[in-house]
This record gives sequence, C-alpha cells and structure tokens, in this order.
Amino acid sequence: MATARRQLGYVSSLTTQSVIAINAYGAATGGTSASRTIGGENYTVLTFSSDDNLVVSKAGLFDVLLVGGGGGGAGSPAGTTGGGGGAGALVGFASTTTIYLAAGTYAVDVGAGGAGVTSNTVTSSGASYIADKISAAGGGCGGTFEISKVGQCGGSGGGAYFTSSPGQSLDETFGNDGGYGTNTFGGSGSSGGGGGYASAGGNGVSGTGGAGGNGVDVSSWGTSASTDNVAAGGGGGGDAVGGAAGTGGVAGKTGSTGNNATTAGSGGGGTNTATGGNGAAGKVWVRFKV
Repeated sequence: MATARRQLGYVSSLTTQSVIAINAYGAATGGTSASRTIGGENYTVLTFSSDDNLVVSKAGLFDVLLVGGGGGGAGSPAGTTGGGGGAGALVGFASTTTIYLAAGTYAVDVGAGGAGVTSNTVTSSGASYIADKISAAGGGCGGTFEISKVGQCGGSGGGAYFTSSPGQSLDETFGNDGGYGTNTFGGSGSSGGGGGYASAGGNGVSGTGGAGGNGVDVSSWGTSASTDNVAAGGGGGGDAVGGAAGTGGVAGKTGSTGNNATTAGSGGGGTNTATGGNGAAGKVWVRFKV
C-alpha cells in the first residue's frame, strides 16, 4: 500500500522549515525555464520532458504538476481487436499542489510511455517522480484476447477486449476507468477506449471501438503559452470502425499498427490484427513566484 500511495500523488510530510516559511516561495533551476503570468502573479515555470535534476538554490515552496507515462494500446495477430491505452495519472491540476523543498538537488524522473501490446504481452508505463516527494502513476495498457481480455489498471485504466474487464483508475482523483469491449468472432468485434484524465474510456459497440477518454488542457497552470492537452486515453480497436480520439488523444484503428500517442501522458490507440500504438512519455512541471 505504501508504494501505491507514493505513485498516486503521495506528498512527503511538511518539515519544521516549511511551517516557518509557509508563505515563501523558493527558487530553482532545471529542465526548460519559462516566465509566465498566472492570475496576475509572475512565475518561473520549469518543464521536465526527460529525466533531469531539479536544483533548489533557495529553500521554500514550489507548486508541482506531474503526469505519468501513457499506457500502450493493444492489438492482436489473431484477428481480434485490442483496447486503447489509459492515460497516466495527472497530479496537481484539480487543485494546486504545493510542496516544501530544502536547498539541494532532487532527481526528476519522467515516466516512459508503455509500448504497444500484442499477443500475450503486458507492457508497463512509468510513473513520474520528484525524488521521494511526490509522484504520478503510469497508465494501464489496453486489453487483448491473448492477455485474458483484461485492460490493465493505472493512473487511468486501459480499454478492455471484452465486456467484463476494463482497466480501472487506481484513484479517480487523478484519472478514469477504461471502457468495455464487445468482441465476437465474425466481423463485429470492438474493444473499449482507454480512460483519460477528464473522462472514462468509451465502450465498444458492434464493430466500432470505444472512444478514448478526454485529456485536459493544462496551459492555465502555466505549462505553455498556448493549448497544452495531456493525459488522454487511446481509442479502442474495431473490426469496422476504430474508436474516436478523445481531446488530445489518438483514434483506434481497424488494422495495421495502432496510432502512437502524441501528447504527454496519453495512451496509445488500439487496433485490429496488429500491434497497438505506443503511449507517450509523461512530464513534470515545477513553478515558483518571482
């Protein structure tokens, strides 16, 4: 249970120094730096798109936002469809998450996206971390016939091959469940879409894959000066029609390799008769007032 908590937005306890400096922001470097004005306040925003160090030169408070790697979409060489990959957990967006950091160097790990799924393989996506202070779990991979139809659990769950086993979100605060499938042999198979941060994955219906769950635009947090969608689920595979793309996500397919996710922490698309699409790597942001 301790590990699960840590992977779902666990924040280490406040220190005495943080109580003393409860209203004081610190200063740090690392990743890519940008200046943003948010709610009339000036901030420096550090973006980590790959593993790096956060170097805190001035102890204090820091707002943090993390998304885990997206789950891989599923396919099948046996002529059946696979579910869409679930999004990584998005921690620190629904309500601002602020942590205290002493001066020092903190390792930032950006969660890898899960590889596309085929045959009897189950792939894992990676959690994103700021040292041992806070983290966001990776998304669940999609389900396919050869892996017992199960959409895997994660920050958001992967879409299911069949009716009884969509992947579940490990905590609905940070993601949503995948959708159900309705697979049958004979041209009317469909799999569920992966769950996204903003909505659950859609259910597959009569040859049409379920839609991927919606991601969310996090630019209001200060991540970007323009629209910045993250954490979408991949569309499910279908015999006749691939599942639609959710906001910021990719659609499912009816054949050939599934669509790879393109936005941070989003799940890959499901497909039919081939390998599912890869999930996208996560991302970590740290901001402080200047």
